[in-house]
Amino acid sequence: MKALAATLLAVLAIEAILPSRALAMSTSQEIARGANLNKQVDRQSFIIDDPFLTNWVNRVGGNLAKYRAREDITYRFEIIDSDEINAFALPGGYVHVDMGLLNAVSSDDELAGVMAHEMGHVERRHVVTLEQKNNLLSILIGVLSILSPIAYVLGGYGGDLAMNKFSRVDELQADQYGLQLMARAGYDPQSMVDFMDELRKMSETPESKADKALENHPVPSDRIAHLEGYPQLDRPTAEQVTAQALHDQEEGRYSYAEQRYAQALKLNSNDVIAAQHLAAVQVAVKNDGAHAAADTQLDPAFALDPEGLTSTAQLIQESEAIARGDMAIAKEQIKLGRRESESLFTQLQSLSGAIPNLPPARNPNSNLAIATNGLDRLVQDVNGTLDLTSDVMSTAPGLIGDNLQLLHELGEPLREGTPTPTVQSVLQYYPAIAAQLTTSSDELTRAIDRARSAVTASDDAVNVLKAYLFTLDMPDIATKGDISDKDMPRVKEALDRALAVWDQIKASALRADDEVYAAQSRWLSAKISLLDLTSSPERYQDFRRAMEFRFPGVATPDYATVMKLGVPPGEVSCTAWLSYETKEPVDQLLAQLQAAGQTCEAAALERGLLTESMEIGAGLMYQDYVDKPHLTK
Repeated sequence: MKALAATLLAVLAIEAILPSRALAMSTSQEIARGANLNKQVDRQSFIIDDPFLTNWVNRVGGNLAKYRAREDITYRFEIIDSDEINAFALPGGYVHVDMGLLNAVSSDDELAGVMAHEMGHVERRHVVTLEQKNNLLSILIGVLSILSPIAYVLGGYGGDLAMNKFSRVDELQADQYGLQLMARAGYDPQSMVDFMDELRKMSETPESKADKALENHPVPSDRIAHLEGYPQLDRPTAEQVTAQALHDQEEGRYSYAEQRYAQALKLNSNDVIAAQHLAAVQVAVKNDGAHAAADTQLDPAFALDPEGLTSTAQLIQESEAIARGDMAIAKEQIKLGRRESESLFTQLQSLSGAIPNLPPARNPNSNLAIATNGLDRLVQDVNGTLDLTSDVMSTAPGLIGDNLQLLHELGEPLREGTPTPTVQSVLQYYPAIAAQLTTSSDELTRAIDRARSAVTASDDAVNVLKAYLFTLDMPDIATKGDISDKDMPRVKEALDRALAVWDQIKASALRADDEVYAAQSRWLSAKISLLDLTSSPERYQDFRRAMEFRFPGVATPDYATVMKLGVPPGEVSCTAWLSYETKEPVDQLLAQLQAAGQTCEAAALERGLLTESMEIGAGLMYQDYVDKPHLTK
């Protein structure tokens, strides 16, 4: 649907977009051009205003901006609700990142690498050079095609322009500048290579969400080889690696820091700082086995006795059976959903001939402005529905599979006899984890059904949108530059009807997507709990430091409190995110949740919070304990 938006923009705003030829552009002109372009992008996009995500992006971007070369530019950062793994920059320092990118990076450092690259295009004036080549419209069309999940379905407008937005030389220069910028800002430059290597792996997967990023840039292997020739990555000293590892440890990236300290000691076995800190991070990542706390109030039914083990094994087995049933239902629903989606795409294609030829609105309060603003909102609804339902149907079955795999892993040692000390130390969390994974699988099945309902309703609602487009097909609009007061009631009636229908459909699709991310958050919560982060006060203290870095300003409960409540670490982490979102204290939220017998994920759904933000927060916390540097040489 955003290809439709791009076509409309070319008709409605071409005079405002295309610059006059100029040999040079001043900073003020660049900022003005960027502001105009940014306004067009915002009109056609849904901008995320979630507290955790916006503060995260602004914190990383703001830190990078402190070390920028161009002090004449003030950078501005926005998040676009698209599941593509991509980002882009406009003239004047307007940087946009997609939700798909935030869901793909493993740390602040990987995010910094991508954002620094995009800032490099601004710093090196690549976007200005393109404008001087009279290609600014190409940038906008390219950006809008990147945002669209079906940009090539409705006419394919702007596809080639998007692919050729910057030259290969421009992209490699932006990589080089980005590497230097992130290193100056204190981020670990190895993370830039790590993420490019992750993109390389994704490129080997059919229909990867990184396809757009790969289309717009040189292949990842070439970029990696290019970067590894620069001083930040080419034969670093032990002191350099240790300094980067210290930064990683401060962020709570314990597994990553462990590997970096080991790398430093290979370069210099006498590096005292690396040796001392390696021992410290090994406390954070090591599974110590049985709990050391004397005041724990865990249910004695889960002590190591035959009846306790049998009942726990039975719980896991029952959850597995439910998940298998959900998987069978999901597969059948997806088959039907794909056919329904194809029908919707066919319906949307029929709209390409119904687009009216409208002039730009000269007055923001005019009838024409009301009509075109309404059309922008409809484009957001339609595109949002397509993006959200596609996300649900493409990811939900795999997530049920993840639940099944984890349940199998939990049940296997119980079936084999006496559990290992590692299993014993987290056994008390098994009933809660089994319940979470059962809810997750059921939630995913419901989400697919809800997404199918939204697609079916959309198929019917295309005619309502088409009726509105027909009301705008009036010759007088082009000649008079506005919609007459006589015709406006008919236009307004059609617009209100279309908005009422499509707003409701978009809300249903958003609910389905929220259920998917809540379900995935439950799985991540289980994985965090199984890391056994309460096996010692020292290890839990490291976990608290990681939470306090990830959710600044949130006061997390101490070890004694967590052991007394018997709250799994995954639930503590999720509640820290919930506290950041709502500004309510963690201890108050934990008390409310326990009193209501409710999980953090259920509370987020009930409160209408953005559950993808919750899932991203949980994913970053989990990555602190499993992420490692990639070996690319």
